[in-house]
Amino acid sequence: MKIKYSFILGHSSEISFAEIKSLLNFLSIKFLILEFNKYFLIIETDSEIDVVSIMKQLGGVIKIGKIENEFLINEIEKAQNFLFDYLVKNKSNGKLKIGFSFYNTSSSFMSSFERASFLLKKKLKQQNIPVRIITSKKQDLSAVIVDKEKLIDRGFDFQILAFDDKFFITKTLAIQDYEKFGSIDYDRPKIDATSGMMPPKLAQIMLNLSKNRDIVYDPFCGSGTILLMAGELNYKKIIGSDISSRAVSDSVENIKWYEEKFNKKLNYEIFEADVLDLPQKILDEKINCIVTEGYLGKPLRGNESLDFIKKQIKELEILYLKSFEVFSKISSLNCVIISMPVFARAKELFYLHILDKISEYGFKQENLLDDKYLNERRTLIYKREDQKVYREIIKFVKL
Repeated sequence: MKIKYSFILGHSSEISFAEIKSLLNFLSIKFLILEFNKYFLIIETDSEIDVVSIMKQLGGVIKIGKIENEFLINEIEKAQNFLFDYLVKNKSNGKLKIGFSFYNTSSSFMSSFERASFLLKKKLKQQNIPVRIITSKKQDLSAVIVDKEKLIDRGFDFQILAFDDKFFITKTLAIQDYEKFGSIDYDRPKIDATSGMMPPKLAQIMLNLSKNRDIVYDPFCGSGTILLMAGELNYKKIIGSDISSRAVSDSVENIKWYEEKFNKKLNYEIFEADVLDLPQKILDEKINCIVTEGYLGKPLRGNESLDFIKKQIKELEILYLKSFEVFSKISSLNCVIISMPVFARAKELFYLHILDKISEYGFKQENLLDDKYLNERRTLIYKREDQKVYREIIKFVKL
């Protein structure tokens, strides 16, 4: 039996899409892509999948749901009749709590649907079924609201997903663990804002892009965000290093905090080292994948000259190329997932122009999505509009 699932995507939708594809492939789940846009991804599978387990492993997805029915865009009344029958059949004891989250819908459609939902509420009450409709100032109910209102276990969060001339009604089955991500991001004892803090969600996304759970290495570990998220994903061994002794001690302290906070023992090794002069034990280690965010350059204030930006780029190009030369000496290495800086200045983007040169060290850039979803460099960009330095996410496989 064919089953359709929806994934509500984070703010960098293409990166979330790439993560979902990589994880499902790693888990050997066969699927067909039915729709992708900046709000959601819809897939079809031949059998049920464990959405709760999958959600725990994803960093770039807000909700996962199962599609219950689909309608033409002008069939709102028909959809409400379906919802009435569905809720009568699936109601539990006590007051029925319902929420509606709208994605990719027009304001007129949303208004019409909301009017119909109040008629639905009235119709249910006539059947002696008490109902409370959960609302939000936004078009969708956040994971926080869905959690606080217990809409998964004791109610319903219906995703209304529109595209082309139809819409889907989807029941949310799992939400992102926003509390845990927030705790790892803000509660850990050591945070170094000056070196550029990688969001834990992005770290988890990059780890999933590796399609690996064996031995992972971060040679620019900083305060250990990637190492912590590798612990979340149950890597067999986690290795980190940094040229800064402070970064090394921060990473160790953060991992010890994580182990105590979440009652989980990690197999890790962290040491001080220059990425250009790694010890022989690392070159001989059975490392499967490097997942890292390299040095992003000196902190920017926004008033830097073009010459300053170009000088930064030249220095960073040398560092990254020399790093890949060292990576090539790790015989067991399969891939490198790396975040490299992109400088945004006066609405113009400045990249490190080293992708072709990296191939000289025995690496090949792997497309994370089909070309139509990628930029002209065939990479993915993670950004916030107010940032001065964006992140370019790239996967290289070792030949």
